[in-house]
Amino acid sequence: MVLLVGCQSSTEETTSKTVSKDGQTKTTTRTTGKTPGKKNKNIQHIVQRTHHFSSPDQPDYFRLALHGDAVTSGQVEFTITTQGGQKIYEEHFPAADLEASMVYEMKTPTASPSEREAYILKRMEEFFQPSNFISPAISEGASLPTDTNQVATWKRIQANPASIGFKYLLGKEDGRLLAYDPAEKKAVRYGSFGG
Repeated sequence: MVLLVGCQSSTEETTSKTVSKDGQTKTTTRTTGKTPGKKNKNIQHIVQRTHHFSSPDQPDYFRLALHGDAVTSGQVEFTITTQGGQKIYEEHFPAADLEASMVYEMKTPTASPSEREAYILKRMEEFFQPSNFISPAISEGASLPTDTNQVATWKRIQANPASIGFKYLLGKEDGRLLAYDPAEKKAVRYGSFGG
């Protein structure tokens, strides 16, 4: 099945697509015009990758779409969709959450708007790196979570040695861990790291 991502723009759109040695498809789209039917919701940047996650047979689509009038003040939509078109995860967060960790790399006290924009776009491009996918999602000797509401889900994921986890960082130290839970038929957050 082929997933087409299309955006109409009154200005400019560029799309690139590559397939890596491990079979991961990388699609990047940059659009700076208005999206028809959406008031003040310009699409600034889209990054999409494929990776095995919910099924060992077919990879899922991992997608970040940055909406807004400017990269630095935009909102990011993070979705995971199966090959069959079922959305199994959706999260929205401000682009500033991708910029926050820039403070650890700055050589000067402040960053220019163009430096901030470049950093956000760089973080988007690196968001779905193969190193952010871990298998098994939860190792055999890992400690149970302290949140008792997560224990049943956590045990289900840990019981599957073929499970794949996805880790990502928001803010300065808000590391999050996702895995697919077949019982709930969606991606669930099963842990955190950092801070």
